[in-house]
Amino acid sequence: MQFLLELNQEKSYGQIPITGPNGKIQYFIRGNLDNPNHTLYLSDLNNNEIGRLFTDEAGLIASFTIDVINHSLVKVKKVNTPLTNLFYVTRLNYLVTGSIKKGTYTFRSGLKNVASVKTIMGNSGVVLVCNVTRPEDIPFILLISILFTQWHVTPLRLPTFPPMNTKFSTDPN
Repeated sequence: MQFLLELNQEKSYGQIPITGPNGKIQYFIRGNLDNPNHTLYLSDLNNNEIGRLFTDEAGLIASFTIDVINHSLVKVKKVNTPLTNLFYVTRLNYLVTGSIKKGTYTFRSGLKNVASVKTIMGNSGVVLVCNVTRPEDIPFILLISILFTQWHVTPLRLPTFPPMNTKFSTDPN
């Protein structure tokens, strides 16, 4: 199943619509993406909360908790070694491999690919393309992909200049 998350600056309603496999909006992610210490919420079209992502008690940027309804808590932990930069998703036992900075990574359970995320440039901004194999993993993959994106994609903020009221003329006098 393929889901599209379009991160753009056209409309700032505090939510990201998520397009499902049928091409229609299926979910929304709400919350403040400017600061990783805030909570992100995943809800359906009826505004029912499906899950949330927040920092753990220690406040470490390398450890986040995902709380999905009717599921035990899942943590996202960063595994730093000199040779690799991996992430591990507890309870689900997923290892995240690939390049998060380049925007292409895979969720693996052993040797099997469970989901993949690819970042592409769309007409109005960055688009995350999430391919999820199992329906029960959808909330986890969507929330984790937004978390990884906010770590490595800086939103484009253009400066606003005061309006120029001066008139230009070619007359030298």
